[in-house]
Amino acid sequence: MVVQLIFLSILLLFSPLVPPVLSPLAYSLTGALLIQKVDPRLLLLISVWVVTFSNILIRFLQDRIIRKIALYKNTNKTDVFSRILKKLNEYFDNQNKLTKIWLKREKYIETGRGKFFTFIFAILLFLPVLADIIWCRLLHRKIKFPYFVLAVIIGKTISHGSFIFFGKGLISILKI
Repeated sequence: MVVQLIFLSILLLFSPLVPPVLSPLAYSLTGALLIQKVDPRLLLLISVWVVTFSNILIRFLQDRIIRKIALYKNTNKTDVFSRILKKLNEYFDNQNKLTKIWLKREKYIETGRGKFFTFIFAILLFLPVLADIIWCRLLHRKIKFPYFVLAVIIGKTISHGSFIFFGKGLISILKI
């Protein structure tokens, strides 16, 4: 069972990078562990902390990776790798449109009410709607780091906790 918990942790660590594949696999493994009578609080603790660590890594690494990709902006190479990196550069250049939208909200965000609603918005972003990597990029420099971590913990506790405890209740009702 310890090996399965470690495997679940690894799946959850890399799930923001390949969400259509690894997230359902992690939820399936969580369900299997619940059937094997693993403590739901332990599963919740592992899930929330590993996913929080994963999102913190994404937040810190994304700027470094984007800077490395930007080096390929002006190359004249035509190999597949260079073409893919040029396409990524075009995408990140188009991120300026998102920045313009957020700049309109800058004055509102600086107020106490704006900070509160941005924090609530950040919590809602970390519910399992879209990939965490997208939300980390959207919230980059829009919310301070401690509030970012708190929003991730609350959002992931809501999403993973509801799945774990609803699953545990369903398993106990079905007497599996």
